[in-house]
Amino acid sequence: MEYFLIETGEGNRVPYNINKNRAIDIRFLTREGIRRFPRWNVMEMNFPMEGFFPDLLCSPCIMVSRCFMETTLMYHAGTPYIGAKLWDKESGSSATYFLPIFEEIECLSDKCQYNSIGNRMTELVLAKDKINAFAAFRIKDFKRNCIVGRLDFVESLLRRGIQGIKLTEVGMVDVEQA
Repeated sequence: MEYFLIETGEGNRVPYNINKNRAIDIRFLTREGIRRFPRWNVMEMNFPMEGFFPDLLCSPCIMVSRCFMETTLMYHAGTPYIGAKLWDKESGSSATYFLPIFEEIECLSDKCQYNSIGNRMTELVLAKDKINAFAAFRIKDFKRNCIVGRLDFVESLLRRGIQGIKLTEVGMVDVEQA
């Protein structure tokens, strides 16, 4: 089965300085810590002129649109999440997002390739046997704040008109080969 790294698309003018009012302590956005938060939160942000609200924001934490969240719940019905209203005081722009807590899987393979210094991954390779049947998940101990999605999950997102994402195919290897 094919998997893709799903990130916020580059080149779009997206909201920035999200959570500048510190409404959410992102250190506690875990399966155990999510109970500390109210069901809905208002997070201040700055919205650029001619800005665009993509269906996935990866900074400072994973935030998804309603359509993205509904698709996630179709594949993983028990995914915990909270809601957040992003709001720019100056322009009055706002958007509703959801902060899902995706399962984190330790699935990095030894076949991952790094740059010559060794501090940046140039090719991501996952251990196929450790993934099981997850349609969408996060990679444990992976430096980038993004999601990995199975092909059918990604196709489902695209059929629903998801915008502003970047897809990168991820290499897979059997554990015996890793």
